[in-house]
Amino acid sequence: MKISHRWLLEFVETDLPPAAIADRLVNAGIEVPSVSPLVEGLSGVVVGEIEAIEKDLGVTPAGHHNRLCRVALPNKKFSVICGAPNAAADLRTAFAPPGATLPGGRAIKAAKIRGTVSEGMLCSELELGIGQDGSVILELPADAPLGAPLIQYLGLDDTILEIEITPNRPDALSIVGVAREVAALTGAPFRFPQIAVKEGETEAAMLATVEILDPDLCPRYAARVITGLTVKPSPPWLAQRLRAVGLRPINNLVDVTNYVLWEMGQPLHAFDYDTISQHAIVVRRARPGERLRTLDGQDRALEPDMLMICDPERAVAIGGVMGGGHTEVTAATTTVLLESAYFNPGSVRRTARALGLHTDAAYRFERGADIEGLREALDRAAQLMADLGGGAVAKGVVDVYPGPKPRPRIALRRSRIDRLIGACPPSEEVVRILQALGFAVDDSGVALQVVVPSFRRDIAQEDDLVEEIIRVWGYDKIPSTLSKGSQLQPVTRPADLTLSGNVTAALTAAGLYQAVTYAFVDPGRLAAMGWSAPEALIALQNPISVERSVLRPSLAPGLLEVVALNGSRQIPDVRVFEIGQTFAPHRDEDGDCPAHEELWVAVVLTGQRAARAWHAGRERADVYDAKGAAELVVGAAGVGEAGVTPYVAGKGPRYLEEGRAAALTAGDREIGWFGEVALHVREAFDLPAPLFLAEVSLTALLALPRREIRYEPLPRFPAVQRDLAVVVPTEVTAGQVEAAIRAMTLPLLSRITLFDVYEGGQVGAGKRSLAWSLTFQAADRTLTDKEVNDLHAKIVAEIGRRFAAEIRGVS
Repeated sequence: MKISHRWLLEFVETDLPPAAIADRLVNAGIEVPSVSPLVEGLSGVVVGEIEAIEKDLGVTPAGHHNRLCRVALPNKKFSVICGAPNAAADLRTAFAPPGATLPGGRAIKAAKIRGTVSEGMLCSELELGIGQDGSVILELPADAPLGAPLIQYLGLDDTILEIEITPNRPDALSIVGVAREVAALTGAPFRFPQIAVKEGETEAAMLATVEILDPDLCPRYAARVITGLTVKPSPPWLAQRLRAVGLRPINNLVDVTNYVLWEMGQPLHAFDYDTISQHAIVVRRARPGERLRTLDGQDRALEPDMLMICDPERAVAIGGVMGGGHTEVTAATTTVLLESAYFNPGSVRRTARALGLHTDAAYRFERGADIEGLREALDRAAQLMADLGGGAVAKGVVDVYPGPKPRPRIALRRSRIDRLIGACPPSEEVVRILQALGFAVDDSGVALQVVVPSFRRDIAQEDDLVEEIIRVWGYDKIPSTLSKGSQLQPVTRPADLTLSGNVTAALTAAGLYQAVTYAFVDPGRLAAMGWSAPEALIALQNPISVERSVLRPSLAPGLLEVVALNGSRQIPDVRVFEIGQTFAPHRDEDGDCPAHEELWVAVVLTGQRAARAWHAGRERADVYDAKGAAELVVGAAGVGEAGVTPYVAGKGPRYLEEGRAAALTAGDREIGWFGEVALHVREAFDLPAPLFLAEVSLTALLALPRREIRYEPLPRFPAVQRDLAVVVPTEVTAGQVEAAIRAMTLPLLSRITLFDVYEGGQVGAGKRSLAWSLTFQAADRTLTDKEVNDLHAKIVAEIGRRFAAEIRGVS
């Protein structure tokens, strides 16, 4: 919202420059993004008069109809070429003689145009930088002082404050509202606009009637009638003030409603009195099938919950949003019925959204207007209309206000102020601040009795008053103190947050991308993944769509959607993970929690294993990549190594392919799983390429004891390596063999690494060859061959005994 500094000073007496006022407002919670001059770079432009059209120069190739005008100043005449269609003899306008400067640094000088010398320039609003209309030159009244500097005549030496008001402060959406704030912040006197209506003899009640049929949407409606009006351009001061705040002047009557809207914050509407049937206003909801052509020329279909301003025959305006085209003020208007009303904010907001009409009036009504202040705005506008249009205000106001409510009264204690902000201004300052903001204060008792003004809809309790006091008194006045008798405690991060950070760091370092998906998923896709029982899921009562109607029992559906989305964007190689909560119905161990929640991490891999590059391989991701990612998560948790147990038929998640999935275990507890996503699930998500999934419960990892981290110095003595190759039945896994070797607790066996797996004709059907590299090392000596050979033989004997393994050789 734009605030003119000159306009503001009409209501608050302060010598502060605009920048200082902006600073005070910002410190009080009203944002001021910019403070800038109204016009920059304008000099030397004066009021001139076209004395005569000396010559018609014809139409230029660009389509301009140029004429040579004789422009008069008090002591000199100029010949000026002008292509504006409104250039005419006796018109007073803005004239830039040679030597003048226009905004943007454009210097005016005499120039020859198509063989004719032009001594200056007649200017439009756009060229002067005061408006957007560049089609015509600026028209000034016939009594504008000839030769007077335009800046002084129009008051262009002004500054504009651009302010942003929070939705809870509609009272500050006006010049008067901001002036009240400035007065309270600076202690300067505040002046409310002087309103003195000169009423005629005719009673307004004899000229118009008002009936409210739906008071829940319109609690108050007031109207005045102004007769004998003449529609004409607004005087320069009024037109210029509207331009300064970004409004386009229309005519003297319509401009008055916009002027009072900006000045006092109350939207008004002017009806052509003679177009209102029976001169009767009926406020009601729209009827089925009712339509209205609004001021913007659009024919709009109305819904039954929309509030309409009507006469006995038809709708004439959409309450609080926009007037109708049939009753607008025109050049023929002589009598105006002026509306000032209060409309239900929610109703105005719904109507404006439904119709796509976001007007200045709707903006204010949907935030809440001042139900008690609408009479003052009505009187102010009526008097201005009468003054500028030469009319008379009918006696009295047609004011329908069926249910006035008393203003709220709140007790305010100094002890409460001190408790909330740690300090309290003197009592006199508290009273001054509240009264300056418009509150009525009774300070005769222990606690102040504060009556809230009708324009402060955001004040409902004692703490709201405390906030008003501190923001005006100044946050910088709160003393800085340390808490007494306490110690500063170091910040302790929650364990789950720490684990999530470690896992995220590990997976991103491995080249995976983190995804964040919706917690709401599609029950249809869950059914395809194996969640067919509704009682195992938590459904939303009011979902935004069927596809987002169930809380996720697993992170897998969201990540599969991510892969599908990437596939639709021609991105076949995807390596993503997500950390998030999963949800299930309440369990006994959940206590008071309404649902069972668990923190999981899920990883999905598809496409090539490494990013496509000339130096990278072409291998595709497989189930071992998923296994590696799961083990990386377990390693990041610092709980030791996880066991791997392949699922037998019928076990494991149904969305993993049978025979291509395994469980991750810690002790006898399952902490996750990995495997290839089943074909029927890929079809449900439209995923053509194989993809591999791993899921690990971080909640389960948090419950495990942490592995103790010990420092070990670098070995001083060399290690000895032996290879071990065995042939075992195919049902024996490498993990089982490794677990058996580790269970022997050989202190000199420092490392064991599987380096070869072979199945084929050389080992026979039903068998496989597995080969490990065994590293032996002692911290206090160099091992002898005998020591290593004895240990190796011990391992060979154990493997042979437990797995009926055939030793292929020792190197």
